[in-house]
Amino acid sequence: MRTLESPGESHEAIGVVGDKITFVGSNEDVPARLRGAEVVDLDGGTVLPAFTDSHTHFKRASAFLSLHLDFEELAPTSIADIAGAVRARATVEPPGKWIQGDGLDPVRLREGRFPTRHELDEASTANPVVLRSVGRHVVAANSLALGRAGIDESTPDPVGGRIEHDSDGSPTGVLHEEAKLRLDANRQDTVIPPDSTKDRVTALSHGVELLNRFGIAAIHEMPRDPDQISDWLRLRETEEPRVRVLFYIRGLAAQTSVYHLLGSGFRAGFGDEWLKLGGVKFSLDGSGAFGNAMVYEPYPGQPDNRGLQRVDTDEFVEAVRLSHEGGLQIAVHAIGQRAVDMALDAFAALELPGPELAERRHRIEHAYLPARPGQLERIRDLGLVLSTQPSFIEAVGDSWRRIFADDVLTGVMPIADAVGLGIPVQFNSDFPCSKLNPFVGIQAAIQRKTSSGHTLDAAQAIGVEDALRFMTHEPAHTAFEDSWRGHLKAGFAADLVVVDRDPLHTSPEDLDQVAVVKTMVGGKMVFS
Repeated sequence: MRTLESPGESHEAIGVVGDKITFVGSNEDVPARLRGAEVVDLDGGTVLPAFTDSHTHFKRASAFLSLHLDFEELAPTSIADIAGAVRARATVEPPGKWIQGDGLDPVRLREGRFPTRHELDEASTANPVVLRSVGRHVVAANSLALGRAGIDESTPDPVGGRIEHDSDGSPTGVLHEEAKLRLDANRQDTVIPPDSTKDRVTALSHGVELLNRFGIAAIHEMPRDPDQISDWLRLRETEEPRVRVLFYIRGLAAQTSVYHLLGSGFRAGFGDEWLKLGGVKFSLDGSGAFGNAMVYEPYPGQPDNRGLQRVDTDEFVEAVRLSHEGGLQIAVHAIGQRAVDMALDAFAALELPGPELAERRHRIEHAYLPARPGQLERIRDLGLVLSTQPSFIEAVGDSWRRIFADDVLTGVMPIADAVGLGIPVQFNSDFPCSKLNPFVGIQAAIQRKTSSGHTLDAAQAIGVEDALRFMTHEPAHTAFEDSWRGHLKAGFAADLVVVDRDPLHTSPEDLDQVAVVKTMVGGKMVFS
């Protein structure tokens, strides 16, 4: 058993009574400490604290895993493959029924781009088609979908968005960030009809099985529409909880406005140990993989592109102030260096001493492009948590290399530098933007390899124990739960996982093969 409390620490036995850990120690002590207890031999398995995935869009992902085209699973290698999947779905759906897809990554396609409306029209003209990129930062739509949304050659680029156009000025059907307009399923005025409540909740229940299978006992969920919250409540009403959910609700450019939260008097911590409000999330820029992150220097070959700013600066600064004063923990999506500075400036404007600000455990999400001089030091001095995704190295590292030269990527995902500066760090998947399996992220933090096998700045690699702590201990600390969960200690919640081998004695190239054997959440075996 690895408690991860100190380097190399191991124990032989753990005792659980009810929903709590009661004992951690040696096999010899078990009879005296746990008289009459059922003894389970783990047959060489290793016990770890159960994982927390501290940044997910899991409710959203569960829908496409069950209800929509899942391009992560379908793994297309060409636009013809995508058109074929759409065409196959159109043969079983009635005319007019929306065909939706998620997880599309153009880097994996032979053409290296998104399909156009003309190519999607060849697959179906009777069904509106909307296909979303990894992270939903970009949408590819057919002509019928564009028409339903009122997007044509006269539609201007909205603030924080970009519509791609053909040489004749008509839209190609590829829409970036806020330019998704009414084809953004999370907008209140979207033209995309929602899936039925029954289907959504059923899909969510099936999705929780996936969390349990990967040893994940808790997630930090980032919802941006009411259904992404209420469906979790509906699931709670119909079955026993199997995962702990902490909500960081999108506060700007979403239906779930921070002003509604504050106006209702909600504060961080509202709820119970299974469903609870963590705080609010603000998204400043777009994806680095699609050239939309806010940077200072223009993207190579795009002299007019320095990324997309998705919210107004003054409104963001005021929202940070109101959220902090209103008792909400703040998580800020900032990928590019310009977005990171915008976030840091807003926290600095609170004019609080570093230790006082650090008590609130506000978070910078992502911040993976190479930091400008002094940026990481500012994160440290402001007492912020760096919440980032080493699994992105595997998932989209090759996309970064398609945009940036390797020397420009020196310092990308600056984990070792952050640890060296004493910045609190937590790892997560941003699922469905990268694989949910925690050991994929752990392996990437150590090996730093893209899916093609290229190593991205090995100097930023860390060790296995740190990586495990950043997915167990640290998320509990960030969530103010470190006094009762996230550790293997007597009196703590019995959230634990059994894996088939000791990760500390597993070669780095095999870490993604570590398999979960059992998952316990709140003293209940939810996967075996």
